[in-house]
Amino acid sequence: MKLTKLSLAAIVAVGALGSFASATPLEEAIKGVDVSGFARLRYEHDTFSPQGGDDQTGEGIRVSGELNIVAPVGDGLAFGTTLATDGWNFPDSQASAPTGDLGIAVVDGSGSFYFDKYYFVYSGVQDLTVIAGKYTIPAPWAESGFDGARGNGVVALYSGVPEWTFAGALYLQTNGFLDSNLLTPLGNAVGHENLYAVGAFGKAGPVDLQIWAASLEKIIDTTVYAQAAFAQAGFNVKAQVNYLKLGDTGVASFPVADDAGLFYGVEAGYKNDQFFVTAGYTKTDKDQPVYALDDDNDGFIKFGQQLYYETTNIPDVATIFAKAGATFDKFGVELGYGLADFDGDDDASEIYGLVSYQFAPKFAVELYYSYLDIDNDYENSQIQLELKYAF
Repeated sequence: MKLTKLSLAAIVAVGALGSFASATPLEEAIKGVDVSGFARLRYEHDTFSPQGGDDQTGEGIRVSGELNIVAPVGDGLAFGTTLATDGWNFPDSQASAPTGDLGIAVVDGSGSFYFDKYYFVYSGVQDLTVIAGKYTIPAPWAESGFDGARGNGVVALYSGVPEWTFAGALYLQTNGFLDSNLLTPLGNAVGHENLYAVGAFGKAGPVDLQIWAASLEKIIDTTVYAQAAFAQAGFNVKAQVNYLKLGDTGVASFPVADDAGLFYGVEAGYKNDQFFVTAGYTKTDKDQPVYALDDDNDGFIKFGQQLYYETTNIPDVATIFAKAGATFDKFGVELGYGLADFDGDDDASEIYGLVSYQFAPKFAVELYYSYLDIDNDYENSQIQLELKYAF
């Protein structure tokens, strides 16, 4: 019988039978498969007080989660994928998510499931690992977490030199850089451009070193990041600098006096099993302040729950901060204060307090309060409660 004469139901049935006939037994299919992930619920409430205006409030519940699966395919080859979900829910009185300086919402809805990552990992050659597919962008300028940027391309890691690892990345398409200060002249957020990056990280005596260089098509001509860190007997210090030269398109969020600029920062502190204290300082460039692709990036020294969103890629901002925390059995506490000086004129400050409770080895509860004050502009009080199960 020709396939063209089969009914739709018959075609589906034939396909199902064919799949069943070639299926792998469940016990065999899950052998060697690694599974991890998390389920997270966040409640956030903001009280926004503009200068000379009435208070505005916004609240929402964000439900997020991901399931990571890495399965062996053959000798030295594995396949990985991440299934994720993310969504905000708001009271009936709110037509949509609070926006602007409230900064607590991206979309309104119950969320949906999507494939956040899908990639192959090859490690069949000694000291070499190659990852190809849609994967996290492994560079300090971007965020690598749940909200982080992804790219379609290839990442290679070589660890054949003692105490050193070398990396190279080529992404033919990037997705989702999230700093709202980075806009192209067309008004579109930075994204979908080709990214080329190389990196080296290792040790030189007691000092941990990390060096990255990258180019983002049309947006960034060249950027170079360097970090040195030292830790001994609980004391630690870290210093970093980033040079960035804008490309032909550049950004249009604000005018820049030059096409190249420097960011630098330093922090130092003490940490043991129960207590830590840290103080730091960062400075953006006056003439060309862009240094990061995500305002919640992984690599750069930053402070607070709200302040770093206000200072990333902003011209001539000097930020000084201090924070301290302690752990008591299953309880944790943390306090911090930061002050940012904008171009020697207006200031912004944040003070926050955080408490956490490790209810079970894989389940934790965290609550923080943050107060942000932008001189001659606005104030914002933010409360966030998070429940997270990780496995």
